[in-house]
Amino acid sequence: MNKRLLGLSLFSALIFNSCQTEDSPAETQEQSDYNISTDASELQQAINFNETGVVGVANITNNRGMKAGSVFGIEQIASLEPPVLDGTALRATHVDVNGDFAYISYNKEGATYLGAIDVVNISDKYNPELVSRLTTSIADINSLFVDNNNYLVFTGASAKDNRGTGRRSLMGYLELANGDLDQSFSNESDDPRVNPISNLDYGNQGNAGVHILPYNGEAISISGDAGAISKLEYPGIMTAFDGNFTEEIGDLRYAALKNNTLAVLSGVDGLMNFTINDSFELISKISTAPLAAESKRTITWYGDNVLVSEGSQGVGIYNFEAGAKLASLPLKVNPEAAEINLEDKVTNAVSTDGNFIYMANGGAGLDIIKLNETLNPVAEGIAEIQGSANFVQAKGEYIYVASGSGLKILKVITPAVDEETGSFLACGDFNPYTGDKNFTIASGEEFSYNGIMTLKHLNVNGILNFCGEMLVEKSANLSSDSRINLVGNFKLGNHRSSENLVISANSIFKVEGTVEIHGDLQIASEGTLEFVGDDSKIYVSGKVQINSGGAVIGEFEDLNNKFD
Repeated sequence: MNKRLLGLSLFSALIFNSCQTEDSPAETQEQSDYNISTDASELQQAINFNETGVVGVANITNNRGMKAGSVFGIEQIASLEPPVLDGTALRATHVDVNGDFAYISYNKEGATYLGAIDVVNISDKYNPELVSRLTTSIADINSLFVDNNNYLVFTGASAKDNRGTGRRSLMGYLELANGDLDQSFSNESDDPRVNPISNLDYGNQGNAGVHILPYNGEAISISGDAGAISKLEYPGIMTAFDGNFTEEIGDLRYAALKNNTLAVLSGVDGLMNFTINDSFELISKISTAPLAAESKRTITWYGDNVLVSEGSQGVGIYNFEAGAKLASLPLKVNPEAAEINLEDKVTNAVSTDGNFIYMANGGAGLDIIKLNETLNPVAEGIAEIQGSANFVQAKGEYIYVASGSGLKILKVITPAVDEETGSFLACGDFNPYTGDKNFTIASGEEFSYNGIMTLKHLNVNGILNFCGEMLVEKSANLSSDSRINLVGNFKLGNHRSSENLVISANSIFKVEGTVEIHGDLQIASEGTLEFVGDDSKIYVSGKVQINSGGAVIGEFEDLNNKFD
């Protein structure tokens, strides 16, 4: 490692060698290298709802805890098709969320430099919108974040000469307008020394910026091959970024920040622990599993521990105070999945929202794990999503998973811990459901549960009382003279295989909460859907068919305008 302090001299030299007037050919060319589209009709075609709805959870048949379906459920909100440049589909590299917007960066694996940034409005769960898309045919965009001053800051690698610096590492920023991208890279200045395209900066160490993080109003940049970690101010005085100090380290992959402690993963030095003061002070480092050359690997803090994605070995749990690896989370495969090639069973990325750990295991899919305080799994399941899982990031209430077909926006469902009772059910008296995925209640039987139920099929001939979150992937049927009493949320089906909620003759579905049906609602003669309270809602993606004598009663909000 080699420490350096970065003053203005390097950046000043670069700028004096490249100053242009606002009408210069260099500015025109650079503007054309980065294009921003806001055509709503074109952009919205990239949002795909074909798999929206309940996602199945495959239980792992081992000793790693209880059935996942009694701890969490999963729904897919939408998928986002990646930008296509020069006939090539890009891959998602990073996600950040700020307010109602998600920001996604993209690159092209290998020697070709192609990149993009998407801005998605996620304020409406049922209708996320791609509102703008930046594309470039001369650079990878590998990482980004949005700060509290409405700057979108990114890093990557450029195919161009980069104004004579001899480096391919790229950094830049854009000022956001109400969460959306500004239309220009130019940053006007009366100072003749300042390059008019001062949003872009090529002065950082290394051949590729692989990660960039916010830190107290500044940025910490991680550059890979022949790279370094650097602390930078932006907007800079002479360039986009003014460097404070840097630490040169070989083969950097990723970093994670917790308060004043920076964990950094290197293919050469392993997992490193830095304190940030007037420099990066190395406190300790721990050897990790070998990292394949140029492979994507991520790390994240999990309490006082650091999770490291380790390829075929799954995820390692490390602790700097102990100076060692505490535990491993081996890569698991859906027992019902088709044969997967060995080279496709790779943990590329790991993320956490504090409650769950998410492992992107390539062809083996997305593994979701809940640990107890001793780091032992209490529940584990594999999300039965279509395609591979090459990158995962938990941000806000959503989980973003990159696959070969684009970016999937998922939500993990857990029961509300503060909901002890409803207006018509004694929820606190019920026990969690721990039964089979296919649940049938015979005529004359009555069952009561709380918490969460994740099912494939539900067939009720008797009475089911439930409080919490009920997710049914395939089919739900209330036979004649049956009843469901539910406080909480009910979700049925997905757009890939639309399923119908059938309420048969003389049966009642009584609900205080939200009903979400990805398919049709069919109410037979003398069948009843009854809403309780003044805050109940229903979403139906298909048709609402109410036969003569059937009824929907009570107050409710129609979220998809399907009721007359």
